[in-house]
Formats: sequence, C-alpha cells, structure tokens
Amino acid sequence: MRDQGRLVEWFDDKGYGFIQPNDLSKDRVFLHIKDFARPGPRPIVGCALEYQVLLDGQGRCRAQQVRYLTARQAQRMRMPGSKNSQPQQQAKLKPMQMGIVLYLLSLGGLTLSGSLSGIILLFILIMNAMSYWMYAQDKEAARQGQRRVPEQTLHVLSSLGGWPAAWLAQQKLRHKTQKQPFRNIYFATIVFNLLLIAWLVSPLNLLKI
Repeated sequence: MRDQGRLVEWFDDKGYGFIQPNDLSKDRVFLHIKDFARPGPRPIVGCALEYQVLLDGQGRCRAQQVRYLTARQAQRMRMPGSKNSQPQQQAKLKPMQMGIVLYLLSLGGLTLSGSLSGIILLFILIMNAMSYWMYAQDKEAARQGQRRVPEQTLHVLSSLGGWPAAWLAQQKLRHKTQKQPFRNIYFATIVFNLLLIAWLVSPLNLLKI
C-alpha cells in the first residue's frame, strides 16, 4: 500500500527519521536513507514524500520505495485526507469515549455500593497508569530504534483493567492505531476485563475480593 506524508523528524548523522502520514489517525512511519527509490538530496524536515508501507521485524511501520513529491503533488494528495480523516476519526472515537466513561462510572458505583472492593478499584487505576506509561515507553523506543515493550505486556495490562488508558495512549500518541492483529487482541482484552468485573460482583465469586 502506497501512502503520502511529510518528514517530521530526521537524524542526518544516523540516516533515519519518521514520516507523519497525511491521515493523522495513522502512526508515524520509520524511514531509512537507503529506502529511497533513487539517490537524491538529503531529506529535510517538512519535505513531502510518497512511500510503500511495510511492517519490519520489530513490528513497526517502515517506508520503502520512497520518493519526493513536488509542492503541487503534495497539495493535491493532502486535501482529500484533510477534509475527511478528522471527522472519521472523531466518529470512531465517540462511542469508545462513551464506553470508557460508562465503565469508570460503573466501577465507581459498584465500589460505593459495596459490590466491588476498593482495593480492586485502586488496582484498576494503577493498571491504567502503568498502561499509559508503557505505551509511551514503547512509542519512544520505536522512535529511537531501541528494544520495544512486548505486546503481551500491553495486552496483560489492558485485560487487568488498563484498557481505557491504553485507548487514550493509542489516540494521543498515535501509536498502534492501525496495526493488526494487535487491535483485535486489544478489543478481546476489553471483553475479558468486562467479564472479569462481572464475575467479581456476582455470587459466583467465592474469593470475596
């Protein structure tokens, strides 16, 4: 799949940088100097590029067969996305935001009524804080080309109640919003967590926690 974007970060001494796609809902794409389709001038921040998107061995989006775009080409390719991508993103976020608010209110109500232990609520809040922090660490590691946070760790935190912060991190940091099957597993962790909460407040819970 070919896409277009602009170079937003470039480390000339190391020969790599990052592209922000014109569709702002997409993650930034890693670019190495050797991935240009043909030799040309050294990249500068702000230049418009067209590229092929691939997933590398570290699970990050990487640009291949990159070429420079003229100002006219960049303007023509940017305008459709700038009108349509933001409303689509907002439409996609709204139901999830409502679900998160309902989830948090339900946890508060269950705790106040005594159906859910305050320790469990505190644990879930800690999982959310850790989840956002782990996403931020993974994003930074991807930018620096360093060792990434295992996806299993992110999913465990999400399944233990950290999925609201995970969603917030995905949107705010624009991280792992497109990658499959990560997204499918992430939504499965939400279902697991909701079932876990339902079991904790049900008569079937013999642990009394």
